[in-house]
Amino acid sequence: MIEVVLVELKIPENIGFIARVMKNFGFEKLVLYNCNVSKESYITAAHAKDVLDKAVKVENLKEYLEEKNLVVGTTGVRSRRVERYIRRPYYTPEELREMIKGETAILFGREDYGLYDEELKLCNVIVSVPTSEEYPVMNVSHAAAVILYELSKGKFEFEKEEIATQKDVDRLVEYFEKLMKSIWFPEHRIGRMKVVLKRAFGRAALTKYEVDAISGIIRKTLLYLEELKK
Repeated sequence: MIEVVLVELKIPENIGFIARVMKNFGFEKLVLYNCNVSKESYITAAHAKDVLDKAVKVENLKEYLEEKNLVVGTTGVRSRRVERYIRRPYYTPEELREMIKGETAILFGREDYGLYDEELKLCNVIVSVPTSEEYPVMNVSHAAAVILYELSKGKFEFEKEEIATQKDVDRLVEYFEKLMKSIWFPEHRIGRMKVVLKRAFGRAALTKYEVDAISGIIRKTLLYLEELKK
């Protein structure tokens, strides 16, 4: 299980925003160390109020983390201060995903300073989101969103539409051929145009629904052209 531990966040809205992104990406356990949840937190949490309601408050961070299998610190400031406590200071969120094991606590520190030295000493690894050197420090809720998104990969998948087969594409090209013939498209160019269309449709990776929709439009057009000829 992955839990999010907020360490002395001062801005109530950030607590709510983090609860919201936790629910977005399927994480439920929020731990608060010296953080005050207010009505502003509930406003920014939106439909993740239940995450705030179930949040666990701890008074001794060191004792709480002793039972965890992996403790992860987060930082936006790349400095020698961190390197004193962690052998390899900066893992990316993507690398962290491969390291998760058992009970894992991810610590997010104060908006203005992050995690103090004594808190960094409690961490097995440090994670930092790769950002521009010009302005590397992210808002804590934004950093939480990026990290939790990476950790959630594979938990949720979009329902994928069925891709059209070559037979479906050939059928669509045949409709275009009928259309070209009905509008007196130069006969000697039709063969070449069929190849162009098939390649274009292949690169587009059309779904069966898209093939049916385009085919339907062409059928209607052909019927209309037939009526005009009468």
